[in-house]
Amino acid sequence: MTTIIRPPAVAGTFYPADADLLRSEIDGLLDAAFKSEHGQGDAIPKAIIVPHAGLMFSGSLAALGFATVRALKGQIKRIVIVGPAHRMAFQGVALAKADGFATPLGTVKCDLAGLQTALSWPQVQILDDAHRQEHGLEIELPFIQRLFGENSDIGIVPLLVSRCGARHVHELIEALWGGPETLIVISSDLSHFHDYETARHMDNRTRDMIERFDAEGIDSNDACGALPVAGMLMSARKRGMRIKTLGMRNSGDVTGDKSRVVGYGAWAVYTGSEKMRERDTRAEPSDGFTGTTEQLLARHGPEMIDLARQSVWHGIRHGGPLNADTSSVSPALLEPGACFVTLKKSGQLRGCIGSVMAHRDLATDLCENAFKAGFADPRFSPLQEADLTDDLEISISVLSPARDFPFEDEADLIAKLTPFEDGIILSDGNNRGLFLPQVWEQLPEPADFLAHLKRKAGLSMDHWSTTMRAQRFITRGISGKDIETHDFWKTSD
Repeated sequence: MTTIIRPPAVAGTFYPADADLLRSEIDGLLDAAFKSEHGQGDAIPKAIIVPHAGLMFSGSLAALGFATVRALKGQIKRIVIVGPAHRMAFQGVALAKADGFATPLGTVKCDLAGLQTALSWPQVQILDDAHRQEHGLEIELPFIQRLFGENSDIGIVPLLVSRCGARHVHELIEALWGGPETLIVISSDLSHFHDYETARHMDNRTRDMIERFDAEGIDSNDACGALPVAGMLMSARKRGMRIKTLGMRNSGDVTGDKSRVVGYGAWAVYTGSEKMRERDTRAEPSDGFTGTTEQLLARHGPEMIDLARQSVWHGIRHGGPLNADTSSVSPALLEPGACFVTLKKSGQLRGCIGSVMAHRDLATDLCENAFKAGFADPRFSPLQEADLTDDLEISISVLSPARDFPFEDEADLIAKLTPFEDGIILSDGNNRGLFLPQVWEQLPEPADFLAHLKRKAGLSMDHWSTTMRAQRFITRGISGKDIETHDFWKTSD
């Protein structure tokens, strides 16, 4: 069987093409990092976030990240490298059809079991064209070769991320998490092409979000690898891990040209049990919307589904929504919240109504919206008791606060959309339309998603104007199918 090797694409540009020069440069960067305070610690990270520019620009920061894991030599068998696709856009996450990746120092083999695990997920495909000229993963390989040995038996799982949701990256990281034999390397630069002071301000804000595990706050304006970083933050937050900033700089610090710079940073991600130095309070983890909402659904999801079910029954019997009994409803559901309730009959939409902003307690909001989905959605006739059968499904989506989603033109908006993650509110004058993230299941292409959203807003599908505005939100939800129950629509009324 022929062995397929992905040849180096950026040797001679991002790093030296001569093997001896490359060894010398990488060794110098690593030696300096070993002597820094970050290279002296006892704690060993499970993951590192490192930049991927040319060695002269960000090599010293990448070395700081790799220096924290040098004690893993002899233990590490697999390195999962996740970075953004720079050369082409595609749907999901891409692997290369390759048995190894070459640099002037030799070939780093791919981990076959890891590739097979990744390919078992629907968001992953093999796409050689995406990898052919890509630098974001390749630039990390010489550090791996010099740190762990040019002839080591370590295998890599090289993942390029394009149009998908951060949760899809998170799923892959979780699937490939492994044990002490696996290291995760997230490859990302920070802000791009702003003046020096603007970049410093933006990058410090990104640092703050990373230290607070704010996976939902980071977008492509903050880091080119926003999705890989966010996916890692979701895993770190879920596992109660700790994050330490190792260093930050931008290209202006290297070249002296501060008119248009690129930002870089390095972080180490430790398990919660690792010993760490006293940290700034801003580095304390914060669950944010995703963590809080996922906990809410895990603890109170069945109760929420049952309230929606009762409200539909109340509509059948009394012609109005259920008034939730505050004395019997869990206190968590009496906090402000915004949700959409969706009804499907035999898999087809039967009603969907919701709130964009939290303007009342969540229990009341879902009771009101469940009733309206069943009886006040103008696209459908009101439910009848005969409709309440096993093939009528209820699902609830809890919405994050909507944030402005700036764009320059239609192409820019389409490029910035993240399929299966973004909910979008689109407006132009008095016209307004909203798509939940679930709509991506029917319209997976960003251009189609946007065109149909325009139509929902009462605009033509090819409409465009400079007054058009967009807001982005995300959701977390639960379906009646997730609740183990028999005779779902049975009632004792």
